[in-house]
Amino acid sequence: MNFPFRLSLLSVAAASCAHARTLPPPASATGAEPPVTLDTVVVSATPFERSQADLISSTNVLSGQDLLLRQQATLGETLSAQPGMSSTYFGPGASRPIIRGLGGNRVRMLANGVDTIDASTTSPDHAVSLEPFLVKRIEVVRGPASLLYGSSAVGGVVNVIDHRVETELPAATVSGELDAHYGTNADEFVYGGILDVALWRTEDRALVLHLDGFKRSSDDVRIPGYADPSDPVNKGRITNTAIDSDGGSVGLSWVSGDFNAGINYNGFNTTYGVPNETDVEIDMKQRRVDFTAGLDRDFGIFSGARFKFGEADYRHREIEDGEVGTTFTNKGINSRFELLHQDLGGFDGSWGVEFNRSDFSAIGEEAFLPTTLTNNIALFLFEEAKRGDFTWQFGARYEHQNIDADPFDSVLFLNGVDPSRTYGSRTDRRDVFSGSAGVIYAFNPTWALALSLTATERAPNAQELYADGPHIGTDAYEVGDPGLDLERSFGAELSLRKRTGFVTGSAGLFVNAFNGFIYENATGALVDFEGSGDPDEFLPEYRFIQRDAIFYGAEIETTWHLHASESQTLDLKLNADYTVAEDSHGNPLPRIPPLKGLIGLAWASGPWSAGADVQLVAKQSRNAENETDTAGYQLLGVYAGYRFAWNRVVWDLFVRGSNLTDEDARLHTSFLKDISPLPGRSVVFGLRAGF
Repeated sequence: MNFPFRLSLLSVAAASCAHARTLPPPASATGAEPPVTLDTVVVSATPFERSQADLISSTNVLSGQDLLLRQQATLGETLSAQPGMSSTYFGPGASRPIIRGLGGNRVRMLANGVDTIDASTTSPDHAVSLEPFLVKRIEVVRGPASLLYGSSAVGGVVNVIDHRVETELPAATVSGELDAHYGTNADEFVYGGILDVALWRTEDRALVLHLDGFKRSSDDVRIPGYADPSDPVNKGRITNTAIDSDGGSVGLSWVSGDFNAGINYNGFNTTYGVPNETDVEIDMKQRRVDFTAGLDRDFGIFSGARFKFGEADYRHREIEDGEVGTTFTNKGINSRFELLHQDLGGFDGSWGVEFNRSDFSAIGEEAFLPTTLTNNIALFLFEEAKRGDFTWQFGARYEHQNIDADPFDSVLFLNGVDPSRTYGSRTDRRDVFSGSAGVIYAFNPTWALALSLTATERAPNAQELYADGPHIGTDAYEVGDPGLDLERSFGAELSLRKRTGFVTGSAGLFVNAFNGFIYENATGALVDFEGSGDPDEFLPEYRFIQRDAIFYGAEIETTWHLHASESQTLDLKLNADYTVAEDSHGNPLPRIPPLKGLIGLAWASGPWSAGADVQLVAKQSRNAENETDTAGYQLLGVYAGYRFAWNRVVWDLFVRGSNLTDEDARLHTSFLKDISPLPGRSVVFGLRAGF
């Protein structure tokens, strides 16, 4: 697999800011118990809290120290080194996670279990409306999660969990954190804080006020050579990659023994440039309200209930030459209600209903979509039963989706290029069904084998059906197809887990076969959408088409506990993943990540911690039509940290190096791989004070 031999430094640890309460104690406080690394509790994969080892689905969890050492400016880059994960990387301002080669509207992004309600699925240049700086933990479900979260989760789920609605009694009347870090590469400065105040509290209940806020700013990203080697200008930096972001929230939560509820209002603003387009930037803002309630008490046949609601007003403007070209808005609602039961005929389970509403518009001279109103309502159930050493899981989901599109005149019609490209009102109604079954066999306390089978249907979204126009952000002319059929898939996954001992981890195989896989296909045609006759203004045409396809691959994630005592720990981590995706004729699909691996060491002794890792990414030469090879690379990361307590405050200091040897690293999954490599050399200094 052609790995290059020159090493470079990967940012193993982006800046700070996992909450102080999530950090692990120093090694001296951990004792010398046998290492157990697969008992991290996960809340996103089933209706019940389960450890990773007890889940049929494959999962990633980043929290505490691990999250501190991986945080970046975007979720895509924060998660990109995890097994099975990659990113769209549209520059430092916009990067969305990819799971096992699937992204966009096949990977659902959640904030505390509620949809992010933005425009990030419509294009890789649209940022996810979440800031990793204030995150408590990130949970990833790899593989189909459509039973709980809908057909848009056929590839997986990323659930970002923060502190904005409290679900646990506070340990102190006042607690919080102040954080700051500085990165040398783009003169990046990020700072912020969290404050929780128990306005009223007893031993078993509390009323908690939450406040948080952050500010992020950075200049153009520095790189080792030319962003576009075929156009040798602006050596050493990627033009138009500055970021200016800020946000915050205020919330109120009631927490008691068997009931909790909370409401939160938050805002997020960011302005970032489109790489190497000196006159194009995106100005985005979102305002949203979230409400969460949970009851943990027996009533009738049920053991509890949960309700989550989110409403958001999202807007972003694509600005060219100082003027607004296109404005995207999404006014949406996501709500879900679940009833939980335990030991009902030997089954624990959940029955629920979910509703999604999206009023989406793209208005302006370069609008490529009509205004659409999408309503989706779903019914779902999930059941689990333990029978000896076997744990069985079953689930089913029904969805009804309705899309109403307003009349729309394509830019080809408006510019007199094609008089047929004008459309009246259109409606698309679909019913979809999904089901799954799985089993875990724990043949002793250390080893377990998991098998899952899923069948999923997905209705095409508004963009896939009705797009017809230039999308300047991705440098493409997009054309949808109202005649697209349902996208159907059948998936299977087999994994082996080891949860205790000298070596812990998991290894697995997966396959996902699609009937009518929907994707953008480069036709090779150039569209003179302005009618200017100037070839420099033409855009390549991309049409949404359907073909049968198959995704398959393997993942391995292991930790070798080289040393564990009351005073020190030393772990060796070895991870790797590989995904193959091709159509029914054996032709590779576009932007599929290559083989990648990671080798890392992590050491802790008392208040000190340090580590290093090497991420290995192979050359990708399995290319779709009109794609080119992407060279492999190796990225080495290092970090060191020190924790101490002073005056009732826990202080954390850290430093980490990024790409210190200036590796030219480009992601095959990025639309901009030929003009926007990953950042070059940087050193980041971080400080956190938790109280």
